[in-house]
Amino acid sequence: MQFVFPTQLQLGNEHSEGFHQELLRGLTHKLNNLLAVIQGFSSLILMTEGLDAAIAENMQHIREASMGVSNLSERVRGAGGCAKLQPQALNLNEYLGVVQTALLEPFTKNNVQLEADVPQGLPLVNVDPTKLKDVLVEVLKNAAEAAGPVGGRAMLKIAPPGVITPAEQRRVDILISNTGSTITPDKLQQVFRPFHGSKTSNHLGLGLTIAAMLCHQMGIQIGIASENNTTTVWLSCPAA
Repeated sequence: MQFVFPTQLQLGNEHSEGFHQELLRGLTHKLNNLLAVIQGFSSLILMTEGLDAAIAENMQHIREASMGVSNLSERVRGAGGCAKLQPQALNLNEYLGVVQTALLEPFTKNNVQLEADVPQGLPLVNVDPTKLKDVLVEVLKNAAEAAGPVGGRAMLKIAPPGVITPAEQRRVDILISNTGSTITPDKLQQVFRPFHGSKTSNHLGLGLTIAAMLCHQMGIQIGIASENNTTTVWLSCPAA
């Protein structure tokens, strides 16, 4: 299986207090303030008695769009290094139980069953728990949305050091796979680039870009392969 890695993103060693992070943090803050005004007034209008049905429908679209932009700005802000990294020794066996609801949400929405192979006694990994959750949600959402329309399956497998990567590298590997389609080689080379997703134009194409940027901040290696009707994302986490 040949994996593609996000080398074209040219991620450097940016810190959370750099100029670009400060600019992005301030920009998203101002943007969210403006969006709050739109959401607030649209909600007030929707509460008006006897509101014309067409106007109510249009206002609902405006409110939903503003909430979508607000959510997007928070995703980009976190991936841009605006939030301070807080790595810690994390027990994946316990952690997955805590974040299970968030991880399973896209599979429930797309009517896809997620199969899991998580052995007990995994070594602790050195990651930021919040950012790891964001990475897993981005990747699992992609898997669920790819498998759902074609009746595919999704799998999550975690392997301790020595199973996938050599034991001396001390890395815990997470493989997230979905069946149902194959990403063509030309598209596979572009999946980590912003706005170059493999899905339809209804998607922004930012999920794997955000995941790659967050992984870079935590020292997690991320790669993707697609062949034989199966797409696999590989997350290799440093052991604590």
